[in-house]
Amino acid sequence: MRRVLLIIVWVFGLSLPALPQAKKPPAPVEEPTPVLTVPKDCRYNTGPGRRDPFVNPVPKPKVAANAPRQEPPRPPGLRGVRVGEAQISGVVASKEPSMNVVIIAAPGAPSPYFARVGDQLFDGVVRSISFTTVIFTMTAQEDPKAPREVVRQVRPTPGDKK
Repeated sequence: MRRVLLIIVWVFGLSLPALPQAKKPPAPVEEPTPVLTVPKDCRYNTGPGRRDPFVNPVPKPKVAANAPRQEPPRPPGLRGVRVGEAQISGVVASKEPSMNVVIIAAPGAPSPYFARVGDQLFDGVVRSISFTTVIFTMTAQEDPKAPREVVRQVRPTPGDKK
């Protein structure tokens, strides 16, 4: 009889996990706090001799809003001449367009510069040279992704800016 009773208890014990159990209500899910959030009760103690570790101890120099922007130093020669300053003195034309040369005079330069297609100026490149016009492609210092073309006449007509 004991054996039968033990077998019944043993079988009942094995079948117990298979019986459906009462479901517990799900625990309330708390929203995780954002990574860089400071708890509300946390305050920094700014006692004597202590500084806030999140404030830069070396302040940045203040720049006036209307202060002129400083341009980088210019290299010597043709690479230091701005497209706006370049004065076209003349063009040496050839039957072969790649052999054309433009003569550029710059203010303060002791002698003129000779430039071919592809030569670099301070803020632009000589793109094409013809008998009547010279086309520069300017690369703006503020936005180098937006180049623009500047067409300069070799012999300006009356009323045109030189």
